Amino acid sequence: KARVLDGRVCNSAFSYTTGLAMVRRTAEADMVRLRRYEIPIKRVARNLCLDPALIAAIISQESRVGLLLDNGWDQERHKYGLMQLDGQQHHPFGVWDSEEHINQCSTILVLAINEVRARHPTWTWDQQLR
Repeated sequence: KARVLDGRVCNSAFSYTTGLAMVRRTAEADMVRLRRYEIPIKRVARNLCLDPALIAAIISQESRVGLLLDNGWDQERHKYGLMQLDGQQHHPFGVWDSEEHINQCSTILVLAINEVRARHPTWTWDQQLR
């Protein structure tokens, strides 16, 4: 929860640098489990012209490479799979940790990125991706 001072969020608790360091530590801890999905991630990334590191990072952050999941579902049973597809908005394809499912989620990601790019063509790639 954010601490509020005079109606403003205290930025020191949520600095970009601190967040990035936490993401790196999490990804390093997840690296062993990510190796199991290296080939499907690379295949999907190649087919969709994505950086495989982006797919791996999302898998790490969303589900800790399946560590946080129960039979593929989050605790509330709303999101499904390694990349945490919203089960109420999309019908999941394949088993929660299959290449088919990684492809489905990555395709949704590409569509979302393309929507942002169309709406904000003057933004840098990093801004569009964020």
